[in-house]
Amino acid sequence: MRERRTMLILGIGAVVFFLGRAQAQTLTVEQAIREVCTNSDSVKMMKETIKKADESVREKWANAWPVISATGAAVHNYGSALGGSSGGSSGSSRPLEKAASTFTPMDSGILSSIGSMLSEFSTLSQPVHSNIYTAGISFNQPIYTFGKIGDAVKVAEEFRKSTLESYKRNLQTLQLTALDLFFQVVLTQKAAEVSEHSLARKRELYSFLKRNFDLGSGSKAQVLATKADVATQVSNAIIAKRDALTARMNLNTFMGVALTDSIPLDTADVIPVLLVRPNVSVDDAVKTALANRTDLKSLKLISEAYKGGAKIFRAMYLPTIGATGSAGYTRMDSDSKLIGNNNTNPSWSLGVGAQWTLFDGFSNSAKAAQYQSDGNKLDIIYNLQVKGIESTVRSWIAECVAQDTNFVASKERYESASQSFELTNNNFKQGSGQFSDLKQADDLLRQSEYGVTSALYLLVRSHAGLLVAMGQDIIKIDENQKTK
Repeated sequence: MRERRTMLILGIGAVVFFLGRAQAQTLTVEQAIREVCTNSDSVKMMKETIKKADESVREKWANAWPVISATGAAVHNYGSALGGSSGGSSGSSRPLEKAASTFTPMDSGILSSIGSMLSEFSTLSQPVHSNIYTAGISFNQPIYTFGKIGDAVKVAEEFRKSTLESYKRNLQTLQLTALDLFFQVVLTQKAAEVSEHSLARKRELYSFLKRNFDLGSGSKAQVLATKADVATQVSNAIIAKRDALTARMNLNTFMGVALTDSIPLDTADVIPVLLVRPNVSVDDAVKTALANRTDLKSLKLISEAYKGGAKIFRAMYLPTIGATGSAGYTRMDSDSKLIGNNNTNPSWSLGVGAQWTLFDGFSNSAKAAQYQSDGNKLDIIYNLQVKGIESTVRSWIAECVAQDTNFVASKERYESASQSFELTNNNFKQGSGQFSDLKQADDLLRQSEYGVTSALYLLVRSHAGLLVAMGQDIIKIDENQKTK
């Protein structure tokens, strides 16, 4: 009995412990980014693109290996072995029968032998059953292609590397998207919280005015105006909660979790690196971006791949030398006495050949020119991208400076608005304040309260945007997780 009670107490304690842990669990912005970059559908699709690029390289390598084919067949044949019919044979012996009386005994013996032979051949003209078995194996092996296979493998490898570089860049922009989604939830939840605070203040004011009016003081117009404000704010609070719910479902979708997941967000634990602007000059930031941006590397690799494709099509006018060989046998089993059973015929061949396109209407030449043109266009895009990256980095550095200042100012605005509302509210309740001043103070407090959270997001977003513009990750994702 004592043991059961002890186990019950331990069980209840364990449940309370785990419930407490579940309630205390929160989702930080770093965890949200990591979840999006490992579990989202976007990452899964990008990984499938990498798999496709890997298989493309393997496909090109397959052209260097021999192509081996095997054939086999088993056929049952039913038909005439020699043609003709038995009726024809018997008909041909009738003249001999009519002239038999004119033959000598020696002639009769010869005739008897001929009749036996004709009788034997007559059985060959009957339909017979035959079983035919064939089997064989053949191969074709390229020996020298004047670089066509090697260039094809090189082009496929360049496309694969380009895909990997694009994946790295897309992962950085996805981290930025995850950051935006996380703070979108924070901002909408803060807006809902601010709406509730404002609604509570308006209800308190309405109760104060209504009570004074019922006691014979105050203005009915102020009571009605405040009542309308309360109704409006109720609607605003409902809309704010709806927006917060929608933003949370968007975040859950990208994280790959259930839409109804409602783990509280930890807004206090912001990634430290995002609170401090990267300590680099403008020129150093531009140099870092041009050295690290994987989208630039991807463009360069694709350009080289297209130029490699042009080289392949130009090589199509050169011969391809290869070896070919085959081996096989045919076996026939038949009822026919002429063919018999176990009639086997082996065969084999081995040789070297060349294939050379002498003229194709300049088709390969035109394709080579098209691929070369695509490569040249990508070089132009690369140069434009370099200029765009420099402009983007400079803009983000200016944005960081502006948001650093704005965040400090937003905290000061909130402190000032909070104190101003308290003073105005106290003065109004004591009869020395203006109703319009109180409404204005409430609006400023609501805006500044939301403004602190918004300014924090803009500050973090500017620092994160600068990191991504410089080609750096917001957080480091395990390389093994990247390529799973």
